[in-house]
Amino acid sequence: MVSTFEPVTRPEPVSLDSSLDEELGKAGDQVSISLLFLNVEVISALNLKNTDTAIVDKSDPYCEVLAGDNIQKTEIIQNDLNPVWNSKMHFFVPESTDKITFRLMDDNVNTKDDSLGYAELDLTTLAEINGSFKGELELKDGKNGKVNVHVDCRKMKPIETEIKLCHLEKKLAEKSKEQEATVSALDESEELRKQAIETLSDKEKETIRQADEISEKHGLYQKDLTEKESKILDQAQEIESKIKQCEEAQIALKETELKKKEAETKLTEAEQELIKKAEELEVKQRENAEALTAKEKEIQEVAKKLEEKDKDNSHVEIQKQLEQLDALRTELQNELTAKDRVILEQGKNYDRKKVENAELLSEKEREILEASKALEEKEKIANEAQQKQDEIQNELEKIRVESNELRSQLSSAMAEVENVSNVMQRQEKQKQTECNLLYKKNEALTNELKQLKGELEKHKTSLDTKVQKEACGDSNCVVM
Repeated sequence: MVSTFEPVTRPEPVSLDSSLDEELGKAGDQVSISLLFLNVEVISALNLKNTDTAIVDKSDPYCEVLAGDNIQKTEIIQNDLNPVWNSKMHFFVPESTDKITFRLMDDNVNTKDDSLGYAELDLTTLAEINGSFKGELELKDGKNGKVNVHVDCRKMKPIETEIKLCHLEKKLAEKSKEQEATVSALDESEELRKQAIETLSDKEKETIRQADEISEKHGLYQKDLTEKESKILDQAQEIESKIKQCEEAQIALKETELKKKEAETKLTEAEQELIKKAEELEVKQRENAEALTAKEKEIQEVAKKLEEKDKDNSHVEIQKQLEQLDALRTELQNELTAKDRVILEQGKNYDRKKVENAELLSEKEREILEASKALEEKEKIANEAQQKQDEIQNELEKIRVESNELRSQLSSAMAEVENVSNVMQRQEKQKQTECNLLYKKNEALTNELKQLKGELEKHKTSLDTKVQKEACGDSNCVVM
């Protein structure tokens, strides 16, 4: 099962003991004390007067800047009436200071420095608008030349600034703690994200392995199913071939039965013809017998007549009549013998045909019996093949059921994989959102720290100036 997502504990927001307004309220009227912060840049000077008497020598100018009781000066440029200093200075002066003075001086080694002129810039308007001036100022005191300066004027309240600075330092310390907690939360979130990715990877690997096993089993079942289907098709073709042979055997059996019936019909007709001929022979025999009897009677009568005439006729006539009688008897006997031979021959033919018909009938019956046995054997084989086909069909149905179950298991496994993947993706997105929020918060804290450090640096500078002022008092000393 997928482990439940535990969100990262967010750092508690910054909570100070007192607000800035409360701390400013404790300071009272001192908060309203104001100073002017001057950011001055002495850029260059033009067309300065040459106060040196030597032919090849020129003035060595520098510029003194007077702001209230504070004085700062630039470096000295040797032998140059158009010097370029680009010198930057900072002053904290009372709010009542109404001007800043730029005095151009020529540096002399053995004598007092000579004045090259001065210029003044009114601070009243600049102080009201926290404005700035950048440009050239004409030198006064009857001297030629110009000085190019850039002055930024900003009104500040040091006590209020110091209180704000202290408040910012406290807030900075709390923000630092919050940042550390945020970094820790980010590390924890990253660790949880890695664990979630590993968990997802393990689940995906396990699910993919199961899906591969199911797919492999499905492939084996499909292969087995294909082989069995091929066997079933082959057996079905064999069964169809045997059924066809059975049908051909049945047709041959029917043809044999027809031939048997035809043979029986022909045999019956031959028997009837033989019986009819036998009857005719019997009739002829009776007729011959009757004729013979009549001839014998006639011969006897002739013999009697001869005996009666024996006395009257001569011996020659009697002898002729006897010869005629013998010839007639011989003729009758020959005729009877020929007819007997014909009848006997026809009887033998009848018996021979009867035997042949009986043999033919027995052979046809044997063929019919053999065809019947072959047909029964084929029917038995067809029944066995049908039974085997039914068994294979049942087995095929079982395999299809198992295949459907495997497909269902595979679908369930894929659905579970998809569900697990979706859950892990949602958790990953949720953790990524948490991480993005923490990164944004960390970035905001970093920017705020930078801003606080900048203000702290400015406040330290103002404190240094204030300390310098307190150390110098009313004198015009400058700590470089």
